Amino acid sequence: MEKPNLFRDRMELCGNREMYFDRCRRLLECSEMLMLLELDGHRVAVWGHGLTASDYSDGGLHISGEIRSVEFDGGL
Repeated sequence: MEKPNLFRDRMELCGNREMYFDRCRRLLECSEMLMLLELDGHRVAVWGHGLTASDYSDGGLHISGEIRSVEFDGGL
């Protein structure tokens, strides 16, 4: 029996100004209003104002700016 695809990546939200992701697979969209990323097959949308992405390396991603909402694809 195959195990379900569990969402095991770590996310850290610091107030409404910074968000950190471990093991980010792919940054699908990057704008000042929306950062859409893929984490272990799931999508996370970070909506806000003046968003920027940095520290995109071996699976890490740092988003800064005014974070207004975070949406998950429902696969959690």
